[in-house]
Amino acid sequence: MKLSTQEFEILFRRYKGDIYRIAYTYVNNEQDALDIVQETAYQAYISKDKLKDKLKFKSWLLTIAVNKSKDLLRKNKNILLDDLSSAKVLKTEEKESINMFMDNLKTLSIDEKNIIVLKIYFEYTFEIISDELKMPISTVKTKYYRALEKLKIEEGVYDR
Repeated sequence: MKLSTQEFEILFRRYKGDIYRIAYTYVNNEQDALDIVQETAYQAYISKDKLKDKLKFKSWLLTIAVNKSKDLLRKNKNILLDDLSSAKVLKTEEKESINMFMDNLKTLSIDEKNIIVLKIYFEYTFEIISDELKMPISTVKTKYYRALEKLKIEEGVYDR
């Protein structure tokens, strides 16, 4: 089932903010995050005929964004994570919660960040994360719960 250009544009606009937030989570830089949004748009558009299920469009886009973000991090290892609240207008308590979460996210290894992003943003199961990261499921679970402990988050808040 192929996406028309118009369908692609509508869907992309719907998820552009999510792409930005994911990219910003990784690169901690507004301009780099915006560049990743553009690179994601280009990569997704030229590959849109490969998408078999429109219902997986958001997950597919965010996966491209994560991969583009990781590529940039590999090129520039000095980029660190920072505050997410500038990405969208939030209530004060939401900003405080996100700021605390983002500050704590800085303490995680790249594997732990990847697992947290896949679990929280993508709502992937441990099995899918294991396949995506090519890690044993027990390792994924261990790193996930260790990351939650580092983040000092109650399991019920972000655990899906």
